[in-house]
Amino acid sequence: MTKQERRYVKKEGAPLMTTTLWDYRSQNYPGSKQGNPEFEGATPSYIIWNLLQRYTKPKWLVVDPMAGSGTTLDVARDLSRRALGYDLEPVRKDIFRADARRLPLESGKADFVFLDPPYSTHLKYSEKDECLGELDARTGPEYYAAMESVVAEMHRILRRDRYMALYVSDSARKRKSFVPLGFEIFARLRRHFTPVDIVAVVRHNRTLKRNHWHESAAEGGFYLRGFNYLFIMKKELTAAKPARDTQSGAPKRKRKTTSKRKTTSKRPHPKSRS
Repeated sequence: MTKQERRYVKKEGAPLMTTTLWDYRSQNYPGSKQGNPEFEGATPSYIIWNLLQRYTKPKWLVVDPMAGSGTTLDVARDLSRRALGYDLEPVRKDIFRADARRLPLESGKADFVFLDPPYSTHLKYSEKDECLGELDARTGPEYYAAMESVVAEMHRILRRDRYMALYVSDSARKRKSFVPLGFEIFARLRRHFTPVDIVAVVRHNRTLKRNHWHESAAEGGFYLRGFNYLFIMKKELTAAKPARDTQSGAPKRKRKTTSKRKTTSKRPHPKSRS
């Protein structure tokens, strides 16, 4: 953490980040419990804390469509925000069972939406067919079609002039093709939202602490994932503006096509003399 960032440290002990590179050495910030650090795929609470500090206000409604162990809910309540969490396999009583593609929430109710989806089939979340973690992004379009539905649902429940964030990593495995999940999902987000910024979050998971994984990466010619994307987007107050010309920056306009017709000049009839 830089000296400039230390100046923004709040009473809760979490630093308010000021660059697009975030690096936290621990899963949770001190003072309270946020989710379950042992939960597979748990989101670092510092990330959600920073997002809510910047893009929400007290009493605003924060929604997590894939709540996992409830980290988003706990951070939101620490900051006096209201919170709703959904999941296909709830592990807490305050998380409701629901598919992120079909949330039981009225349109335009959420003030902020946070999503940490499955990164294809990297982790086993459930054995259910409808779980996105059962869909392999390498073998067909089903994973991306499902994510498109999730993104559209996030847009539906979010209020206008409000923000959302999505936390994701690319997919790379030994002897398997690299899958740029981040770029693919970002392209789908742009169909519904306006990009605000992209943050790189340094990963400190257990895999990176095992020497044999690093040896395998060096010998196998592949890279371990060292960071996650954090895409921050906004739902605009008004409808999307017309596409701009990439050269001039001006809105594209349809050219009027006019058909040329041959015109013959008619001489006026001579006035009749009386």
